[in-house]
Amino acid sequence: MKRREFLIQSISASAVIAGAGYASLDMLSRRHLRFERTVEQRATRAAAKVMVENNPTMDEGIASVLTPDTSSVMPLGEKTQARPALSYLQQQQAEQLMADLTIPDDELNIVEEVALPDTSIENIALATPQESAINVQQKVSNFETNYTDDVVLSEADYKLLVQSLERINRVQDYVGFGNFNVLSLDETLKYAKYSPRIGEFTKEELDFLEKMFNYNSSRLGFFGEKVIANITNVVATNDVVKMPGTGHYVFRGHSETFYNNLTSEVGDTLILTSGVRNIVKQYQLFMAKTVQASGNLSRASRSLAPPGHSYHAIGDFDVGRVGGGLANFTAEFASTDEFKKLQDLGYVQIRYTADNKLGVRYEPWHIRVV
Repeated sequence: MKRREFLIQSISASAVIAGAGYASLDMLSRRHLRFERTVEQRATRAAAKVMVENNPTMDEGIASVLTPDTSSVMPLGEKTQARPALSYLQQQQAEQLMADLTIPDDELNIVEEVALPDTSIENIALATPQESAINVQQKVSNFETNYTDDVVLSEADYKLLVQSLERINRVQDYVGFGNFNVLSLDETLKYAKYSPRIGEFTKEELDFLEKMFNYNSSRLGFFGEKVIANITNVVATNDVVKMPGTGHYVFRGHSETFYNNLTSEVGDTLILTSGVRNIVKQYQLFMAKTVQASGNLSRASRSLAPPGHSYHAIGDFDVGRVGGGLANFTAEFASTDEFKKLQDLGYVQIRYTADNKLGVRYEPWHIRVV
């Protein structure tokens, strides 16, 4: 297959975590005696930041980096108690990860000087991708597997993704977590332009973001509809309400009423874990997942909707168990009492079911509202 200007069907040298095919916890936890400014290392830190520095109830981010021990998970439908100790351990691991990857403050503003590794692609130890899946369901069931027909970023575009993610992370630091969730792209660009701490987006970065937004997602293997047609989509302040104790917004009206009904019926152990996500927030999560997938956009799209395709931008929201942490964004949530109570209500639908044909993994936490 010919190389496209934007994406190629090969593993990028800068995107590869040697011998693993994706960013494993062991690789992320490696202590560096001297932090070298390579794209791979900066990508690791930027993606880890998305996972660790969200609000206390967490967010999707790159939750699958910290793989929970699911050996004791009960089959779907069977009643069991969630295990808070597991999520606490995951959070400890994530915090240690960030401590190990700390960069001195005087180096944080260096973005454009990022250098690609000198090692050629032929000298990188690659995990052998599996042959093309028989059908969409096979990929959904094995969403963290690399396939030969997956779409992977070129080295140049991977570098732009890393630089853009770093800059977007600094915007979140500047405006705060809650405000960042509803921030528009135009507002993001203004903050970046006038804040030396963030730094103005380069033309190359903006072109890359636009390419990502306009790319045909079905080529990635994602078959969900595009629900936001305008990259500069604005979420009006009067249209959303922040839910107490969550750091997240939901849309006023149907979404707000729906969430309040769920918490009333299920109890105070159910919490909003991700609400309204405008375009920039979805960029951040999708980019972090792409880093975790070593530049494999297809693999990232099996876990997160590409920018413009997320129903979080128009009404859907995620729920979890209080204290569930990262486990709230794994299939383990389906074994909790909270999930069982949701199902018992009869009117709650999951956006991405286990047998969905959209190319997305099973998401028992994602509530279909619109």
